[in-house]
Amino acid sequence: MQAAPLTDFRRKRAARTRRRILDAGLRVFSKWGYERASMDDIALELEATKGLLYHYFRSKEELLKAVLQEHPLRVGIETVKQGVPAGDLRQALSDVAILSLGQMREHRAFIRFLLLQAHYSHEHAELVRRELLDRWMAIFQTIIAAHLPEGSRPKAKSLAAQLVDILVASFIRSELGGHLRADELEAYVLEAVQTVASGVESVSRDTR
Repeated sequence: MQAAPLTDFRRKRAARTRRRILDAGLRVFSKWGYERASMDDIALELEATKGLLYHYFRSKEELLKAVLQEHPLRVGIETVKQGVPAGDLRQALSDVAILSLGQMREHRAFIRFLLLQAHYSHEHAELVRRELLDRWMAIFQTIIAAHLPEGSRPKAKSLAAQLVDILVASFIRSELGGHLRADELEAYVLEAVQTVASGVESVSRDTR
């Protein structure tokens, strides 16, 4: 009768330990950069043995991938995806853009870490693109494609990429330069949304 509760307890404890390792890994990667950080550094940060780390992750690379794939920002992107409103193009794009900005603000330290990794490593840049930027782009692409004639839907990808590029670039500018207040940043992004929406509507008119 005690086996099931004991198994459940062990599973939850393992999940908590894994989460602690991921959090410690992110802190160390953020402080030293991926290349300089070592599993010894992460074990020290965690106040645990290196053997414990290798029980959960076979390598530093595997740990980094898990940090990217399981970070709350990744979950947040999925939440944004589920909350995409139907109907009006401009409203849908605006809602998702503002929700995305909110996610980026909430996890600004993680965003900075990602950008640093992408700058120094082509492999990590591809990982960041695949795990995060492409997921954001897919949300915008789905919205845009729904408002294009079937024959023009391939253009949805480039329009979505344009919007994500502006979204990320404007956020970086506000974080590093400090010249944009939160309301100014939102206004700038919403202006970009209107430009992209006008592009979608123009494509639709041209194909009629």
